[in-house]
Amino acid sequence: MKKIAIFDSGVETPEEIILAAGFTPYRLFGDPTIQVDKANEHIPPTHCLWTRNLLEQALKGLNKDIEGLITAHGCDRTNREFDIWHECLNLKFKYFLNTPLKRDEIALRFFIKDMKELIYQLESTFNIKITDNKLTEAIIETNKIRRLLKELSEYRAKNVLLGSEFHSLVKKALQSDKNEVHSNLKSNLEKIKNKTPFDLDNKKRVLLTGSDIDDTEFLIYLEDLGFHIIIDDLCVGTKYFWHEIDENEEPLKALAKYHLEKPIYSTKFPSYDRFNFLKMLAQTYKVKGVINVAQKFCEPVLYDHPYLNKKFKELEIPYLFVEATYNRESYKQLSTRFSAFAEII
Repeated sequence: MKKIAIFDSGVETPEEIILAAGFTPYRLFGDPTIQVDKANEHIPPTHCLWTRNLLEQALKGLNKDIEGLITAHGCDRTNREFDIWHECLNLKFKYFLNTPLKRDEIALRFFIKDMKELIYQLESTFNIKITDNKLTEAIIETNKIRRLLKELSEYRAKNVLLGSEFHSLVKKALQSDKNEVHSNLKSNLEKIKNKTPFDLDNKKRVLLTGSDIDDTEFLIYLEDLGFHIIIDDLCVGTKYFWHEIDENEEPLKALAKYHLEKPIYSTKFPSYDRFNFLKMLAQTYKVKGVINVAQKFCEPVLYDHPYLNKKFKELEIPYLFVEATYNRESYKQLSTRFSAFAEII
């Protein structure tokens, strides 16, 4: 199974183009159990630890079945780091995708143009042809997965599925063969439909948002402290599956519209769009509080925090902001703050 790796700070890379090219999209995740010695030779210690963590893994060697890398325009860290990946990694294909920061008509045309260049580069490198029919087939396939994930997501609010269990399912969906993902999600959905709800009355129902939270152990840690994550605003979460792609429109235009209309990440504009989505989630799912976790040195999330803090105070929804280091030992250092928040909500 040949793969194209995805390195971006959101979920901006159109998987459907990779699928239409005959590859499996493989989103890169961090490993909070490792040190970043090699990456520190290239990047200063005040640089986002999550992106340094991914670079460390890449410098030590990615999986042999990864034939290429696509990085999407996100935060300044991922943007600048691509140059290092380009110089240090011996991959057949490397491409920087200019995903727009804004969401207007000009941005739409710009994104379509850059996706066409991505297609051209993939076709030239691998001697393949990416047709509209293949793109449409890929869109239909990924939409099926998004629908299943959205249906499964609702079982968190029904106390049938833990937030950590759901997070693990989304991670697999972002790295595995899509046919296997579809089959696995259908199987999980059938099992969950007949499952007896957990007794979670003593758990605090919260919305989780923030930086790239890709370590499922962190969600387990929050659950052990008394939280039930019934909804999220994460890249390994709702940002991936909340909307679907129009299957009847010209495929590249449909892809561009989808990425410009889905819930935005902190690196995109305008910030109030992100708050409006968070507000809708918090009110729809009647959460008792909002937890916003920034990876250390994650400037976009740090910039968002004062605005979100102000707006949630106006809504009288308890809000907790923490800055975390990307390793599991650091979780223990946050236990007092999380426990105190659980007490007040």
